[in-house]
Amino acid sequence: MWRRRTLLTLMALIGARSLPGQRWLRDSTAALEARVAEDSTDAGTSYRLAIFYYLAKRYDDEQRLLRRVTALDPRYAPAYLALADSAYERRPKLYEEVRRNRVPREWQAAVERSQRMQRQAYLIDPLADFRVRGTEAPPEGVVTIGIDRDMLNAASDAGKVLTDYLLYLGLTMFYATRYELSYEAFRKYVERAYGTKPHDSIPDFVLWFRGLAAGHRGIYNVAIEDFQTLLDRSLKEERKDSLIPYPLRTNDYRYTLAVLHQAARRPADALRLYQESIANDLGLYMAHVRLAEMYRQFKMWPQAIEEQQRAIATNPDDPTAQYELGVILAETGKPAEAEEQLRQAMARNPLDPRIPYRLGLVAQQLNKPSEARAAFERFIALGATRYDRQLADAKQRLATLQ
Repeated sequence: MWRRRTLLTLMALIGARSLPGQRWLRDSTAALEARVAEDSTDAGTSYRLAIFYYLAKRYDDEQRLLRRVTALDPRYAPAYLALADSAYERRPKLYEEVRRNRVPREWQAAVERSQRMQRQAYLIDPLADFRVRGTEAPPEGVVTIGIDRDMLNAASDAGKVLTDYLLYLGLTMFYATRYELSYEAFRKYVERAYGTKPHDSIPDFVLWFRGLAAGHRGIYNVAIEDFQTLLDRSLKEERKDSLIPYPLRTNDYRYTLAVLHQAARRPADALRLYQESIANDLGLYMAHVRLAEMYRQFKMWPQAIEEQQRAIATNPDDPTAQYELGVILAETGKPAEAEEQLRQAMARNPLDPRIPYRLGLVAQQLNKPSEARAAFERFIALGATRYDRQLADAKQRLATLQ
């Protein structure tokens, strides 16, 4: 709900020259189309082009490109959030219908699909940059809003209007990925609106946004406290109704809290919370992925392999997990097993440049020169210019193999 409202606010802040159809939009779209043509494997560039299609109201092109982004990189979280908005693009009044719980029957499936996409985005990476479309690459003359720290410190005399403005500013700056400003606005809003009241009196959505903004800024003590409050509050609610033993929201908070502990370098707490998250939702494959990442970091190879295998079994639609298993097996000293996993990953996602490059390295290690040549040639042919260091290395290895 807040994302849709903030989107409209941010669009209103952009000057007249930024409206769809103006020259800056045409020029920017053409430039990005050229870059996508040059490197069609770059999910980030394709996503930025989808943003400009959205601004131009080319919704079919936008949806096509967003689906391509998720095929190129099944863990490109912002693309899922953009896909979650597709129903609202095609039916602008749907936002109000959802708010009032009056969604027409023919749109209910689209709303449910939107909710699944939004959840998937946050579970892939709660600390991803979920920039609202329309604030990407602002044109010349865009209006910039910031926070004057002196004004914040003197806000005690500003009254309710300023308090409400701080809330609005925190939300707006969050979706503009200005996390320092967003956190400061939320911090001051809570200070003015709730003062010495208990932490538990702060509304859920404020704790959610302030916690994520704090996490982006590395203020983990605040982020962890906010999400611990959300988790405790949700656990308390679920105990009131035995018919719903584990509401979806509860485990989302638990998982996000684990991510924050991991980012704060508190592996014991992160490990415990990931394991609890999996116990409450066996389908939470990103918890397996993150556990495997932790075990790999500490060179606990059997556990890393086991968790990565569980990630694959839990979500077989994500070939990235199979690539990651191949990497772990290679690092563990099992190149033959790594080769098998990498070949399967490449067959399932032939546009991921990382896979043939890694496969070439493993094939060389196995003394398979023809297979190594084929893998390096495939990597070079993909033209992934953003991997310039790997491209140079692959060309050098290819020359040696020749």
